[in-house]
Amino acid sequence: MDQDTKVIQELQELKKKVGHLEDLLTQQKNKKEKAGPFRIFLDAVGSLLFGLIVVGPVIVIVVGVLMVAASWLGMEFF
Repeated sequence: MDQDTKVIQELQELKKKVGHLEDLLTQQKNKKEKAGPFRIFLDAVGSLLFGLIVVGPVIVIVVGVLMVAASWLGMEFF
């Protein structure tokens, strides 16, 4: 009987913790859904800068390496 009450108490504590986590997840979801125009603008600028600074040079390096490799093999692409 004493063991049953301990189990019930532990289940109640777990239920409180899960309820608290559900509240936190709901708050996070609400924050993400409320993206205003300023947040959208910042995301767009961040994506543009990432593309210019990271993706662009990587593509140029890859194309350059492919062209050098093709010239060693005697092929012409352009």
